[in-house]
Amino acid sequence: MTIIIMLLTVLLLLAIGVPIAFALGITAVIFLVLLTDLPLSLMLQQLYLGINSFPLLAIPLFIFAGSLMNTGGMSLRLINFALSIIGTVKGGLAYVNVLTSVFFGAITGTAAAASAAVGQIMIPAMIEKKYDRGFAAATTSAGSTLGILIPPSVPMILYGSIAGISVADLFITGIFVGLAVAVGYVVAAYFMTKNQNYEMETQKFSFKLVFEKFIAAIPALLIPVIIMGGILSGIVTPTESAAVAVLVGIIVGFIYKELTIKKLVESLIDSVRNTALVMFIVATATILGFSFSALGIGQQMIEPFMQFADNPIIIMFMASFILLIGGFIFDGTVMVVVLVPLFLPIVAATSIDPIQFAMIVIIVWGIGQQTPPVASGLYITTAIAKVSMLNASKYNIWYILVLAIALIAMIFIPDIMLYLPRQIIE
Repeated sequence: MTIIIMLLTVLLLLAIGVPIAFALGITAVIFLVLLTDLPLSLMLQQLYLGINSFPLLAIPLFIFAGSLMNTGGMSLRLINFALSIIGTVKGGLAYVNVLTSVFFGAITGTAAAASAAVGQIMIPAMIEKKYDRGFAAATTSAGSTLGILIPPSVPMILYGSIAGISVADLFITGIFVGLAVAVGYVVAAYFMTKNQNYEMETQKFSFKLVFEKFIAAIPALLIPVIIMGGILSGIVTPTESAAVAVLVGIIVGFIYKELTIKKLVESLIDSVRNTALVMFIVATATILGFSFSALGIGQQMIEPFMQFADNPIIIMFMASFILLIGGFIFDGTVMVVVLVPLFLPIVAATSIDPIQFAMIVIIVWGIGQQTPPVASGLYITTAIAKVSMLNASKYNIWYILVLAIALIAMIFIPDIMLYLPRQIIE
């Protein structure tokens, strides 16, 4: 009952316009003061401990790397490379949108950065070719989810920090899961475009053009290769790879002669703002999570689940349902920092693979980004496309179905979904 009252308090504060970080912190402090005799100094300590983590240092660095990608000319070259490969087939711009999102996901680490960068270029291009505005917005929004499924992924870094799981293992697993979802997106886009008279690219396909665009995009394509190559070889940690990504992003930007000192400073300022927003939410969400522990809510959550300890599928379904509801209400960062720690003891006490559960959480995070009222991906792309959320959602529901299938597959057939990652990790 206490947890319901606390969540309702958070929702009430959000409804009257209180920023989410403050809503979380205020709720935690109120209930800790009223229901415990813990000193306020302990709450300040938790605020600090929530972000005092070496793995979390990768978050501002990957955010900065993603910003450099946009200002340094990498975005346009990656899109042109994707266009040269599949832009000339029917519905090709939709496939290009997804492929570009794969490239962006392998560099930016966040869905917001991917949706904004891809959307600013691909949505106007799709509209020019007579694609429905809602379809353009939905495809770009769905593609942005690949930014959190394909490493380097800020949500995976956050999850690994909270759950004590190797971020490198999460990254390796995310490659295959993200690519599987991307293939599903292409299939969904095919069925949505096959009966439409969308215009095609006038330039014919040629291997010469693909080669030229590939050469131009090589410096940008090297970034994910360097990131994952360094991690897989053990030369660098995920956090250190983030620093390498920033360095390479700066070098590539100057190679393309599009990154200036002024743009570099602007990217840095923009990254600081976004980092401060994420870290403030993480810090205050940590206090709320601490309040759940201090009030015994974690134990209350475990008891109903433990009667299904011999059936992990039921536990994962129940956990997914609760996390989906949380994803509909809260930003994914809040969902992971506040709700996930409640489930970790359950995962530890059963036969659920920690990596499997981590992927379930990340996929649910992706679904939450595509479903109102949060729908952070849709808010960005519909604003660019100048279309209503309702119009975009009627297309986006098919991409959400792909994510739902991936979620169900991760629960029922993890041995197939995780086969290749396990071969590499082991």
